[in-house]
Amino acid sequence: MGLKELVKRDIDDLRADELVIISEQIRLFKRVRPSHVVARPLEEIRQMTATSKSNWSDDVIRERQERG
Repeated sequence: MGLKELVKRDIDDLRADELVIISEQIRLFKRVRPSHVVARPLEEIRQMTATSKSNWSDDVIRERQERG
């Protein structure tokens, strides 16, 4: 049985107050989900990053340290 079927079965067993919470969570997922994702070719990404003056790896390390 797939994940979707398991979730549907679990939803069928929920009470009305629990369904309200699930419904709100689904609504939030839809709001934050990107509506349009553009897949860019690797070469285009390399060209875009080649013009950057910052050190991306240092930025990532710093952000991770700040998050703790």
